[in-house]
Amino acid sequence: MRKTRTSLWLLLGLVLVLAAPALAGDEIKLALDCPPDPEKCGTYLWSKTFADYLESQGLKVKLYPRDALGGEAEKLDQVSQGLLEISNSDLAKAGSLDPTIFGFYLPFLFDDMEHMYRVLEKTDLMEKINAGLIKKGVRVLALIPLGTMTGIATSKKVIKTPEDFKGIRMRALDKKQAAWLEIWGANAVVIPWSEIYNALQTGIADGYMNPAFVPIMFKHTEVLKYYSDIKLAPSLRLALVSEDWYQGLKDKERKIVDEGAAKANAACQEWTIRSDKESLEALKTAGMEVYTNAPAEKAEFVKLIRPHYPEIVPKEVAEMFIKAADENR
Repeated sequence: MRKTRTSLWLLLGLVLVLAAPALAGDEIKLALDCPPDPEKCGTYLWSKTFADYLESQGLKVKLYPRDALGGEAEKLDQVSQGLLEISNSDLAKAGSLDPTIFGFYLPFLFDDMEHMYRVLEKTDLMEKINAGLIKKGVRVLALIPLGTMTGIATSKKVIKTPEDFKGIRMRALDKKQAAWLEIWGANAVVIPWSEIYNALQTGIADGYMNPAFVPIMFKHTEVLKYYSDIKLAPSLRLALVSEDWYQGLKDKERKIVDEGAAKANAACQEWTIRSDKESLEALKTAGMEVYTNAPAEKAEFVKLIRPHYPEIVPKEVAEMFIKAADENR
């Protein structure tokens, strides 16, 4: 009996060790969210640049393939509990913990990616975002661009003004996005990304809003024919880290992590500038018609949506982001 009890305690101890969060000096787990292609995937470029720098400074990093450690919800849960150190994560999942970060969802808030970078550099938006998130056990280490600003891809026609959305069924990421698509006159349907190709093929959806590289990466140029380079909003993912892990680092290690994030951010900024032109050219090569919306056409979208900002995010968040953007144009 005593031997059985001893074995049980040993087994329990082993389970606890395996489930424990990594301590400073241990291997750092980083969960990826896309194929390992630094030319097409911003989050992989960020993660590889970040990991390479940490490795060069003596820290160990292991990159886990997409979904190897679970989906978005599972990764968020693991990071908040300290079981996973870093995750390339969906902005919406962080917003479920604190809505402040949803300010980046506001359409036509930023003129272009350079404008967004200026805002991040010259304001304390990131500190305000993290003030709420760290209470829930997570921290945004970086906002990672997925490439160009979001445009509108459809299989039916070019979208120049809201009037062109009539009769178009657009795929929406969630109910919030569906609401403002409908403000512009589109029919909106929430469709999981895993089902989008079939939805486009069968006409359940006529298009979606995404950066220009997305139709290329997922071979949607086979069904999509038109792309409006309207620069609606930055398309972003996150480098989300465990706050317990981050605070548990030694000062020297935390400095290395912060330096690695800065180097990865710089690499992504340079990549987005190059990616913008290359992605649009790739769409044309694939047979899609690319249209750049004129300022007056964009203004028609802005006029309709800006009064609804407080419906997309809390009023105080909308005001904070508008102020930051307007002061840094």
